[in-house]
Amino acid sequence: MDRLIAIVALRFRLDLRAILGVKSRLAGFAVSLPFLFLGSAAASFFVFVGARAVEHAHPEWLLPGASALATVVGLFWALSPLLAGVAFSETHDLTRLLHFPVPFSTLVLSSLVANLVEPMALAKLPPLVAAALAVGGGPLTTLPALVAVLLGFVFTLAAAQVTGLVLLGLARHRRWQDRALFVGLAFGFGLSVLPLLLTAGGGRALRGVLRYVLERDVFVVSPFGWGARAAVHVGRGELVPFAFFTAATGLAVVGAGALAVALAKRIYEGELDLGEPVAEGRGSRMILSGSLGALVEKDLRVTWRDPRLKALLFTGLLGPLIPVLFVWQGMRGLRPTALFFIASFVGLGTYGANALALERRGLLLLAGFPLPRWQIFVAKNLGAILLRLPGLLLLVAASLLAAPPLLAPAVGVACLVTMLLCCGADNFIAILFPVPVAPAGGAPHPGGGRGLGAAALATLLMFAALAISAPFVFLAWLPWLLGRPWLAMVTLPVGLSGALAVYGMLVAGAAGLFSSREPEFLEAALVEP
Repeated sequence: MDRLIAIVALRFRLDLRAILGVKSRLAGFAVSLPFLFLGSAAASFFVFVGARAVEHAHPEWLLPGASALATVVGLFWALSPLLAGVAFSETHDLTRLLHFPVPFSTLVLSSLVANLVEPMALAKLPPLVAAALAVGGGPLTTLPALVAVLLGFVFTLAAAQVTGLVLLGLARHRRWQDRALFVGLAFGFGLSVLPLLLTAGGGRALRGVLRYVLERDVFVVSPFGWGARAAVHVGRGELVPFAFFTAATGLAVVGAGALAVALAKRIYEGELDLGEPVAEGRGSRMILSGSLGALVEKDLRVTWRDPRLKALLFTGLLGPLIPVLFVWQGMRGLRPTALFFIASFVGLGTYGANALALERRGLLLLAGFPLPRWQIFVAKNLGAILLRLPGLLLLVAASLLAAPPLLAPAVGVACLVTMLLCCGADNFIAILFPVPVAPAGGAPHPGGGRGLGAAALATLLMFAALAISAPFVFLAWLPWLLGRPWLAMVTLPVGLSGALAVYGMLVAGAAGLFSSREPEFLEAALVEP
């Protein structure tokens, strides 16, 4: 127990030092705290009010509804690296602790306990307390209900730890990592499109699915919901079901922990080290000329060879599929206003694509090139836009089917200027919060990822990019708003030129910031596990 406490305390001190030692991380963490607090408070309110409303209106729905909701939240948390691109629970690297005389079970348990005190986990405590208060039923049963829901949350963290270890094992083999990535993309794409399909036709399919789930109680077999079911049972005074589901949740936690220990042992003892030597590639001639062309072509080649970056080409088609679904449902009379909103939404696809640190050691070579720093960012942004060009063409094709043909160029310009300005804003996030990436076979997040502060600042910059692009999107929309399509011959070039001018200012600012922070950026991006 003393070794477990020492390891957890060491992790806590290292995380605290990482936040306090870098001004950008400290500022980002301070910015994220209000958002985290407000989100936790809002979730607590809705959980409490919703549970009480269901208990009074349809008490027979509370058990299946609680199981379904807990399962959805638990699965999203456990599969967050595949669905959200960000791990809500960190998979700690155990490499530096292997030489200590500490069993794998203690190391894995220390990682689980450390995740319990992470900000994301602590933010879930108020909603869990609210759920226990809502279904507890009285002062004597609220505490057992709280214990049950907390035990269910511990199982969610243990399941997330198993998922992280599985992904780490797959990362040891480039081909299996590629396959896992695209399976995750397909799964995330299906979940993204599912709400659109369920709400089509007035939501009849969604009501049918909800009715089936509530009447059949299909999630009674889900271990993610056993803690919630135990809390509901103890609130109703049903002690035998409470004891059964609480014991089942405890066994599920032990089983997930044992699986995590077995996976960690196989991974770090080399039994799952499936790495293979990489054959030397043949030399190839560059197609694009000039320094800027060479940078763009280099990014395109790296993107296609790296499975993590190759996925951008396919995820870029996700946003434009929304208008295609509208057309498929027979909405040929889609209004121009809706199309321009969809164009802005699709343009957001380039935001977050400029992750400079993904080049890892190539950054040293890139920083050593005698090139103006603005060319690096322009090349990155052009590569991101080119990878999403199929999505832009798909959007234009959908607008040709859903609206008058003359509207298609305006929709394309609106999407393009949004892409451009989102790239300009995203450069600042890439500089301020570099993402350290492990070498082949290493831990997926050796430096802990960007964190909540970066997410909060990235959200603010994303809305700022939308606000900056709004006037130029309005110029593209103005001829149709006035009922004079011929004005597009003037407004479209003016809007595109203005967006290019603003983008130039954003790139100049990012280049200046990068020049002033280049040593700090390289130190953060090239962190070793």
